[in-house]
Amino acid sequence: MALDDYRRKRNFAVTPEPAGGSAAVPGASFVVQKHAASRLHYDLRLEMDGVLWSWAVPKGPSLDPAEKRLAVHVEDHPLEYRDFEGIIPKGEYGGGTMLVWDRGTWHPVGDPWKGYRKGHLEFELDGERLRGRWHLVRTFDRRAGEDPKTWLWMKVDDEAAVPGSGDAVLREHPGSVLTGRTLEEIAGAPKAAPQAPPPPREPIPGARPAHFPARIAPQLATTAVAPPDGDTWIHELRLDGVRLLASARDGEIRLRTRDGEDWTGHLAPVAAAVARLPVQTAWLDGVVTVLQPNGATSLQALQDALAEGRPQDLVYFAFDLLYLDGDDLRGAALLHRKQTLATLLRARPQPALRLSDHVQGAGVAFYNQACRLPIRGIVSKRGDLPYRSGRSRGWVTVECAPSPVEPGEGG
Repeated sequence: MALDDYRRKRNFAVTPEPAGGSAAVPGASFVVQKHAASRLHYDLRLEMDGVLWSWAVPKGPSLDPAEKRLAVHVEDHPLEYRDFEGIIPKGEYGGGTMLVWDRGTWHPVGDPWKGYRKGHLEFELDGERLRGRWHLVRTFDRRAGEDPKTWLWMKVDDEAAVPGSGDAVLREHPGSVLTGRTLEEIAGAPKAAPQAPPPPREPIPGARPAHFPARIAPQLATTAVAPPDGDTWIHELRLDGVRLLASARDGEIRLRTRDGEDWTGHLAPVAAAVARLPVQTAWLDGVVTVLQPNGATSLQALQDALAEGRPQDLVYFAFDLLYLDGDDLRGAALLHRKQTLATLLRARPQPALRLSDHVQGAGVAFYNQACRLPIRGIVSKRGDLPYRSGRSRGWVTVECAPSPVEPGEGG
């Protein structure tokens, strides 16, 4: 069995590492894990035929084609290992702290099995930090008494290469692409003094016990020419940014756009802020953006911050809470969901994670006041309705018009 060596070396009653099974969905993934064991190193893993081919790389990857990094071939790992991040207990095989430094897909050039047996793997990486074409070359020489597990990992001189950069990519990106945490933060978490538990939560009418959802499709708004009237409606500012659904599951954070694209690696401070919430499991809905000096939000400023490597400028405005610690809240009324969300965010105030507040009723007055600000418009939502994935008349957007809306024009 491909995983016999892996399992023989580990005591799964002690280590949190996955034993491996049939749960992982096969594909063409790769992962690079940063591993502070007896010595700091990086682990390259390439998915092949239901397992992860693995190499330990003492100095880590380099984008400089002139750098040839030693890579020691180790035992195959299970597919579930590509998401493993945490602490392997001292005394266990590989004991130390590990984080997911990069991940994505890999594409072999030619037949990978033939290249593997020959001792020369050429492939392309499409990751969050590593891209372009790479070589893995075995250096084994039986006559010289060399170890057959010894390979060299090097970057091809292509558009993704950075000649002369040395280990700059490692220094520029020390943390996890999953949560933004460093090795020190992960290692320190279990030793920190236990935090006082949050106050008991009031039961939420309409919530029901349910398994953690693997995916949630967002609720979408329809357009309207004027804000609706009545106290059943709440009104929020329309933020100029990217819609983002955030999930937290036992410290593992995922940030996804409305189309399901994973942006976790691009939004490390936001992921870290979600990770600090006093929850075990949760789903939040909101918008990630950048605040301008005049208080306005800006999609262009968000794009600039991402392009220029300024993730510290990002702010995630959460406006809905869809799941919390074993309860699916989507059946609860929006006002109940937002009240619980506000309590949750107040428990751990953070600059990168804020509440998108609202006003109940007085839609026209709110709209006219809001449109005096440099914003696009407002979003009006039925406060008494559950969350419904897909486009719904329970949420409407109203663009700011040149002239104020008169009372009574709303629907």
